[in-house]
Amino acid sequence: MLEKIIEIISNRIGIDASSINANTNILEFDIDSLDVLNIIMDVEYSFSIRFDDEEIIEIRTPKDIEDTLMKKFS
Repeated sequence: MLEKIIEIISNRIGIDASSINANTNILEFDIDSLDVLNIIMDVEYSFSIRFDDEEIIEIRTPKDIEDTLMKKFS
């Protein structure tokens, strides 16, 4: 799951996936809030799930996304 999330982030912001790990703060890549929302939308589409607004606000790393997904799937 984490590899897919990193792939989504990499494709969306145009950064090599090898420079992203579970604890990489995606906001460090000089992206704006629209980019973050697009990443979230791509994740939602890929995993057929919806994030709540409160969950989106807390997301900073690929691990945060994975943890949120795991909560939704359990």
